[in-house]
Amino acid sequence: MSSKGDKPIRNYLLDFGLTDKEATCYLTLLKSGPNTIMNLSRETGIKRSTTHNTVEELIKKGLISQTNYGERRMIVAEDPEKLKFLMEQKKWDIKKLEENMPDIVKTIYSIVPKVRENTEVEVKYYKGIQEIKYLYDLSFKSEKYFSFADLEKYYKVFPNSVETWTNSFHSNPKREAWDIIIDSKVSREIVSKINEPKYHTKFLKIQDESDMFMFSDYIIFDDYLAIVQLDPENLIATLIKSKHISLSFKALHKAMWNLIG
Repeated sequence: MSSKGDKPIRNYLLDFGLTDKEATCYLTLLKSGPNTIMNLSRETGIKRSTTHNTVEELIKKGLISQTNYGERRMIVAEDPEKLKFLMEQKKWDIKKLEENMPDIVKTIYSIVPKVRENTEVEVKYYKGIQEIKYLYDLSFKSEKYFSFADLEKYYKVFPNSVETWTNSFHSNPKREAWDIIIDSKVSREIVSKINEPKYHTKFLKIQDESDMFMFSDYIIFDDYLAIVQLDPENLIATLIKSKHISLSFKALHKAMWNLIG
């Protein structure tokens, strides 16, 4: 049910923090009025199980409500005026996060010295496409995966990886991943192809490359931190095994995730 006129609205919703599927479902419900998940799935072309999870996320975000017509569960889009209220809420949340950020940073730094007490730290180095692929495959086997990633660069090096990434969820039903991705049109197109409810993404807008702090991919999984330089002419990576370093970067990832909104 999308049209060319939807594009500015869709772009705003994406900037607001909705995923591509969430924006599609919300726009479709605005046009259709009260609807069922089955009909919404049919109208958007999104798999029913994914539509169900997307609707649940939109309910949490306050953009969809549910009601019952007899025994039928119906969902309905909230009035667009609700976006104003949610924007004010976001401003308040960001202000609160900014106020708490010094304490979060202090907590992270309080953890870091404990690394020195851990004599079990292991550091390994990888070079070349096959070794880097092995490292990513290793991280894909973890149940909890966090990353700061330049997805556009990653898919230039590994152009056929959507299937590999999707299969990692199928082979391990407990697997869940959170990616903070440098925003770009290409990255959003790639994410839209990954139809997995346990794959969570947030896009980080970079105004100027000189402001960019992520010149490498940072992958946190199990007790590991992997730092990968995705330069096709010089593919190298460092893998650090340390529970304390891993916990520190997970805390940093969580703080950044909440700050992005």
